[in-house]
Amino acid sequence: MNISLLIAYIIVFILSAVPLLEAFIVVPIGIVGGMNFFMTNIIGIAGNLLTLLILITMMDRSKKWYLHKREKAGKDKSRKSERAESIFRKFGLPGLAFIGPFFVGSHFTALMAVILGGSRKATFWWVTLSVTVSTVTISILLYYGIDIIGLGDRQFLKDVLDQ
Repeated sequence: MNISLLIAYIIVFILSAVPLLEAFIVVPIGIVGGMNFFMTNIIGIAGNLLTLLILITMMDRSKKWYLHKREKAGKDKSRKSERAESIFRKFGLPGLAFIGPFFVGSHFTALMAVILGGSRKATFWWVTLSVTVSTVTISILLYYGIDIIGLGDRQFLKDVLDQ
């Protein structure tokens, strides 16, 4: 593996760990750019789950921070938290875990799931499943979609990094 490709994988890991960028956004870009399908999925999902695990481990602090921030702003509930609560009531923790990341990211989804009554352990496993399924599914669809419509050889990231 050359150094530029190693740097690309490190970038995928870091960007996937950033809330709101998410693995299901970063990984498909890397794959379309010419990175290895399996390695990019594993590294991107690992980056996303690392920060998710840290957030859930520190959930008591995260919960206090979020509630204090909301109280300081003078808001009872934000529009995002009302939407999350509605999804949680209708579909439970699994529904919130699978729907939430597409609107507010997996990190905020996990925070809201625990605030709304989900256990840390159940929240982590449901959001992990959600991140994994959504990232792999979007990657597969994009990978084969690019082949079907013939947009090239999926090497643009390698070409940029090799320069």
